[in-house]
Amino acid sequence: MMKRIEGPVAISKAEPATATGVIVLFVSPDADLRAVATRVLAREGYVVLTAAHAGHALLAGLMLDRIDILISEMAFDDIAGPALADRLRRNHAGLRSLFMGGIGTPTADGLLVRPFTRDDLLVELSALSSSATSQQTS
Repeated sequence: MMKRIEGPVAISKAEPATATGVIVLFVSPDADLRAVATRVLAREGYVVLTAAHAGHALLAGLMLDRIDILISEMAFDDIAGPALADRLRRNHAGLRSLFMGGIGTPTADGLLVRPFTRDDLLVELSALSSSATSQQTS
């Protein structure tokens, strides 16, 4: 069962028995994509925060003690995904990032090119989660 808190930043928590302890902030203006990503990631035990745009993501960064992984659009109308990650790192130094882009986006590490599958997302996130979890225990 997931607990869901609504507002500018939605929070979904997995049951403690399955929780990975990794907090993921998923930022996309696509409500359907946020909903699917939340279900997929929460089922895998991630604590999932969602934001519709970069402004809400920055608010989450100020309000929360910890965010481990940012999954974000490569670009928004007002800011690029990597710039958003840099701003969030001011309060969350160990933040890892994974960006989503459309076909034609230059290939880079940490980039999911749309359309991507559930498995594509989980494989990329698993690699980031391992390093985020090891930082928590350090």
